Amino acid sequence: MVAQAVNTNALIQKSNNVKQEQIETFSHLVWKRFSKHRLALYSAYILIFLCLLSLFAGAIESLLNVSHDVASLEMVNLVPGWPHLLGTNELGQDVLTRLIFGGRISLSVGIISALTSAIIGSIIGLLAGFYGGFIDSFLMRFTDAMLSVPVLPLMIVFSALELDVLFGHGNTASALLTCGIFAILLLCFRFASASRAQSSHSMSFSRMLIDSLITGVVLFAGYFLIFKMVDWKSVGSGNLASVIKLILIIVFFGWMTVARLARAAALQLKNMEFVTAARSLGAGDRRLLLVHILPNALAPIIVAATLEVGGNILYEAALSFLGLGIQPPVSSWGNMLNNAVDYIKTSPMLAFWPGFFILVTVSCFNFFGDGMRDALDPHQVMKNGEK
Repeated sequence: MVAQAVNTNALIQKSNNVKQEQIETFSHLVWKRFSKHRLALYSAYILIFLCLLSLFAGAIESLLNVSHDVASLEMVNLVPGWPHLLGTNELGQDVLTRLIFGGRISLSVGIISALTSAIIGSIIGLLAGFYGGFIDSFLMRFTDAMLSVPVLPLMIVFSALELDVLFGHGNTASALLTCGIFAILLLCFRFASASRAQSSHSMSFSRMLIDSLITGVVLFAGYFLIFKMVDWKSVGSGNLASVIKLILIIVFFGWMTVARLARAAALQLKNMEFVTAARSLGAGDRRLLLVHILPNALAPIIVAATLEVGGNILYEAALSFLGLGIQPPVSSWGNMLNNAVDYIKTSPMLAFWPGFFILVTVSCFNFFGDGMRDALDPHQVMKNGEK
């Protein structure tokens, strides 16, 4: 009897250990599934390597004792060798360091514009899907209109404008009018949210005064920060003016896909049991959106933002190739292609290397996005019996 009891306890302990080993966190499950996607995993390693190269571009340039922006007619079109590992261009500038510094600009434009587009699209999509009704119709019709416009021709038109023309001090009246329109939309959202509540005090006069006061403070602060503290003439004439302008243009035309994905997620999640339970316990719309709906809608948003980075890099390369994006002396892969067009027959490698880096980077971001989509899909990650 004692031996049988010992064996039974051992079996129970072993069973408990097995169950404990089988309990895995969501992040561990995501990583395990992502690591099975070999192309995505290798793409992540390549992207990390490219980001490190761009981050330490200055140190690499100092180590090689070369220059990516100083012209030297004595070193025009040199063949690869030490210290110019990939040779020099038509101005005697080192090709390798220009590629690294160009990667810093191209990756920054792609990543920053994708993150900003994801934030704007998430806000619009979550508001539209959560509130529905007039807000949903208005925002989605505007989103559909933005999706129907030809993106690249309008990007070319907007690229010809200067930052001081768009945000200069002379446009105070139009700026205040724009801020007023946003204030009216903000109040409409607030009152539409309050009208959904069951309590009668939600539309009280005190709430109207508080909303009006908050809106006035936000407008005044936004006007002061955007049009008074920022000297758009100096910003618009500097070397990074083309970078800022290109990011703004890409963001303006790049938020719609994320908005539709966020709306679909909000429509699905707002009627689920945990949201209904939170609402019955007294949670407001803000808490429902930020605590319960947004975290559960992050998976499609992250995937869309990741896939969008590659497209943004292509947009930057296309506009810079046309001479409307990043302007010299700031280097990017697109304007390096533009500069190499005239020397395609005599020095074809000047066009090959930036094109190769664009191809590798965009492909890696696409593979990485595919891997994130498979890893974050709850139907895949939480599948029972998956090994």
